[in-house]
Amino acid sequence: MSQVVFGIDYGSKLTGNTVISVFNDGDVFFLDMSQGVDADSFILNAAEHFMPSKIFIDAPLSLPGVYRNLPGFNNYHFRKADLELNAMSPMFLGGLAARAIELKSRLKSLGLKVFETYPIVMANQLKLRDCDYKGSLQNLSSCAQEVINILPASIKIDKDDIKTWHHLDALLALISAINSLFKKPRTYGHREEGLIYI
Repeated sequence: MSQVVFGIDYGSKLTGNTVISVFNDGDVFFLDMSQGVDADSFILNAAEHFMPSKIFIDAPLSLPGVYRNLPGFNNYHFRKADLELNAMSPMFLGGLAARAIELKSRLKSLGLKVFETYPIVMANQLKLRDCDYKGSLQNLSSCAQEVINILPASIKIDKDDIKTWHHLDALLALISAINSLFKKPRTYGHREEGLIYI
């Protein structure tokens, strides 16, 4: 399979915490950035270069339906998907959510398909709390190995490339993207308001 897909752990604009995990022709590798680099421009440049068939990003890509006058939506804080997954409110995330929504629009203008994902759901399914997920950096390697173990042997990935928890979350987002190539992903929320894909 020669398709390219992205999994993105999306962080603050200039902190260097945004990581793109790329699946390209059976290989998985990471694109990360230094502090001070504009994360949104970095993602756009990478997307224009690779033209992935799907981009799964760990960030809110829509606001609660009440703000768009969608009939039947009256929650000013949470979307249906947020409530189903016990996720943070897009309203609490404020500027990050606004950036992500704008980024989605710009990526879609390139003809790319962009999906919201939530890596912690997959982390919970893989019982990564047992290896101190998002805890001590000393346990990152063992958590990374647990994730790598679920990948088909045909997918090549170097565990040493997983340098931070942001890299691991980008990989979890990527696994959701890869899975969506083979089967219909599980979705949470309401299509009109905004779905989260796992």
